Amino acid sequence: MKMRILFLLFSYLLTIITSIAQEIHQPYDVVVYGATASGVTASVAAANEGMKVLLVEPRKHVGGMVTGGLSHTDYGDRTVIGGLAVDLYKKVADHYNTHIFFWRGPEPHIGEKIMKDWLEESNVDVIYNRRIEQVINEDGRIKSLVFTDGTRAEGEIFIDAGYEGDLMARAGVSYTYGREGKSEYNENWAGRQPITFTSHQIDARLNPFLDEKKKTLLPLIHPKPMVEIGEADKGIQSYCFRLIATNEPENMIEWPKPENYSPDQFELVKRYYHAKPEAGPLITFWPTLPNGKSDINSSVGISTNLLDGSSWEYPEADYEKRDSIWQWHEDYTLGLAYFLANDQSVPLHVRNEMKNFGLCKDEYVDNGHFPHQLYVRVARRMKGEYIMTEHDLLTDTVKYDAIGMGSYNIDVREMQRNYIEISRFPDMKPEVYNEGYLSIPVAQYEIPFRSIVPKFEECTNLLVPVCISGSHLAISSIRMEPQYMILGQSAGLAAAMAVKSERAIQKVDIHELQKKLVSQNQVISLKNNPYGIWNDEHTIIIDNNMKGFTSFIGDWYENETLSMGRFEMNFRYNPKGKDGEFYFQPYFFKPGTYKVSIWFPSSREFASEVPITIHHANGNLNTYVNQQINGGDWVEIGEHPFESGFQHALTIHGELDKYVIADAVKFEFVNP
Repeated sequence: MKMRILFLLFSYLLTIITSIAQEIHQPYDVVVYGATASGVTASVAAANEGMKVLLVEPRKHVGGMVTGGLSHTDYGDRTVIGGLAVDLYKKVADHYNTHIFFWRGPEPHIGEKIMKDWLEESNVDVIYNRRIEQVINEDGRIKSLVFTDGTRAEGEIFIDAGYEGDLMARAGVSYTYGREGKSEYNENWAGRQPITFTSHQIDARLNPFLDEKKKTLLPLIHPKPMVEIGEADKGIQSYCFRLIATNEPENMIEWPKPENYSPDQFELVKRYYHAKPEAGPLITFWPTLPNGKSDINSSVGISTNLLDGSSWEYPEADYEKRDSIWQWHEDYTLGLAYFLANDQSVPLHVRNEMKNFGLCKDEYVDNGHFPHQLYVRVARRMKGEYIMTEHDLLTDTVKYDAIGMGSYNIDVREMQRNYIEISRFPDMKPEVYNEGYLSIPVAQYEIPFRSIVPKFEECTNLLVPVCISGSHLAISSIRMEPQYMILGQSAGLAAAMAVKSERAIQKVDIHELQKKLVSQNQVISLKNNPYGIWNDEHTIIIDNNMKGFTSFIGDWYENETLSMGRFEMNFRYNPKGKDGEFYFQPYFFKPGTYKVSIWFPSSREFASEVPITIHHANGNLNTYVNQQINGGDWVEIGEHPFESGFQHALTIHGELDKYVIADAVKFEFVNP
């Protein structure tokens, strides 16, 4: 009887295994590796063109960082966002019954449900827990992928949408990683950076040595000596886990003590609080997500970012080593939170504040309520048909083969924590400093198709929309999730065209691809409409973060955390008594009279008589708005004539005894 039961059980398992193997083995039109947000949009775009699509995820969740902790998604200027990326944000807005971009992203479990439903609606096959082991090539084309469990996936066109570029690397495509020096592409901001004093720097003088006589370094410091300023190294931006936390008692779990916890790992933190006992928590909680949740980002010198060089090892590491790097980041992140909440060396006010927050009961329920995705900011970068550099983001911004656009700053998180000798008369003192942080504003720039395809002689049926062909600096802007989604859609559509035309991916008709993308609301250029898909000749809305249509002088700080009453993801504010002016500079499609309205959140902390100047066709009109009332809606401030073209149309003046807000302005066409 027992043998009969065992035989039936074995037969049942064999049937399941066989069916799974058959499902993977059947040939697909398009195979996408990596269920990141880019992989999801690539899969949906190809499936919507009638392709049979397989999406392969190395782990067990879809969405990458969009569902793995980076819910409060960075997007720069929304003018350049269109297509499926906007469709995703609309789905988020519909779920929360609000307008698009009010939330920059959903709660993780909501985001993953939206993406899974999207894939199911598009008839995309999805399999999980398949890591790529080998790529079978034949005559410059990928024939199939072999996974570590021995199963295979066959296809006509392949898309590597993973953060690591594993498919690309195993296919024999040229790639690189780390920082180039200034001389390689003549980039101003390339190479190792000088020590600068930003908010991401350690604001205390800390000795780096556990044993100064033996020169034994403290934990959390990179042991490798720094190269000279401007020189190349294998530096990789720091990684972290973006925690999702809450202060809602009914949904909160106290910070757990990691299994591998050791307070000795945080000697640097002890020394920091000894030097600055008045300092606040090193993990900052802001209500950036719906339902009282916080998406934790690094924002100070010692934070959730790991700067000990472990990210430098990651791109070329094997799976076992990568798993250990993941585990170390998890242990560090939870260990830091637990240390700040419990260790007696931490000031009481910090411990108390930390205990007000914890992990969320309703998030990551199959992963100990901890995010499922390590924030791999950068890893490998393809060396494809065209290598994007700093110049493509700052000056050479127009491309004949554009398939999408970017707008986010060149955003380089700290690369390493090291130490330098500082002259403190009469001695030289070794002190700990972070190196590498950069945030350089860029233009709205076009991304060429050539940057997501390999060189023709290396592979003719692969697209790479995440680890795209670019320098360290270029990738540091392109790496934002909305831009990955944009490139994912473009890759999916190009893949479908290649299958239908039976052409090499490099020989897809670029003009036809661009026409299809535009028909699907992708923004590939601002030539015909400077607002992308967002404004038309009848209604023009300028939000404070639309860099092409706003500017300011003085101090205007961003606020993303006061959710009630803002127009979209944030607003700007001028501090009390600080000089400043904020300018709204729309493009008018046609001359005529426009009804002008202004949007702002309200608070008793804000000014009651904010000076506004409307610069219209007949001169200037000075008026006032009360920002203590009527917030969270459009407040009309008159009808005025404007000429066509770009206009400096409205100025908000600061320098009052209370905060002054710059959020959004609307111009509605009334008559010629």
